[in-house]
Amino acid sequence: MSENITKYVEQIVSKLTGNNSLIEQFKKNPAKVVTDLLGIKLDGNILQSVIQAVQGKLNLEGVAKNAGGLLAKIKSFFTGK
Repeated sequence: MSENITKYVEQIVSKLTGNNSLIEQFKKNPAKVVTDLLGIKLDGNILQSVIQAVQGKLNLEGVAKNAGGLLAKIKSFFTGK
């Protein structure tokens, strides 16, 4: 992945993180959200690469968050807390 794409992905993910309404908008129309958040129009291939990378990062963060919650439930089962 080129440096620019990596930079774009980091910018988008940082703006999406914790903003559920923006994440929902991204899920419905990722191209518009990416373009709006970056403030520039990207080439179609680069835009698709950015969208796919952002979707991957969001999925990984969701998996990690769910895993943390699951681990807390398992811990509470054994400790009674």
